Amino acid sequence: DGVDIDEWLKKNPNNFVALTVAATKLINDEEWKRAEQVLNKLVELYPDYTGADNANLMLASIYRELNDPKKERAVLERHASISADALSVGLRLLELDQAANDWKAVFRNSRRVLAVNPLLPQPHRALARAAEELGKSDEAIGAYRKLLAMDPEDPAEVHYRLAQLLQKQDPDTAKKHVLLALEAAPRFRAAHRLLLQ
Repeated sequence: DGVDIDEWLKKNPNNFVALTVAATKLINDEEWKRAEQVLNKLVELYPDYTGADNANLMLASIYRELNDPKKERAVLERHASISADALSVGLRLLELDQAANDWKAVFRNSRRVLAVNPLLPQPHRALARAAEELGKSDEAIGAYRKLLAMDPEDPAEVHYRLAQLLQKQDPDTAKKHVLLALEAAPRFRAAHRLLLQ
């Protein structure tokens, strides 16, 4: 209150509180480039700080605002590597990874999120999808089964994917899942085709 933050920073260029206040003010004023510079300095000076007002999360918000998912992913990955319990960061990374079809990252980050909270359906769905894409059928089957136990909003899709994965190794169980998919969504054309096979 009444303190000129720029003057304070000239005298205390590495002060954590002053840099954080300056970055917050610049973000509020939508001065993205200057805020980015201050936040990068904060990361350099205090790389292991993971409090709610940390520079990585503020940088991620800037990159999200500027629609730069590559940079946003990079700072979120950096934050996740130093903060094991960053659930919201993990979920955002899953969104970005899936949008980029980076299935290895989806696989890694879904497991990271599940280590924090195994009761969320999103990371189970992401893990199953990534495992499918990476040819890890057993992991995909396990993840889809866990997702089914959570009463997903799209059970037909989950049953259908399980049926596809089980088709060769367990045809009877695959048939059961395809019938359950059709019970949930009677007009599911792909499930009808799979049943005919």
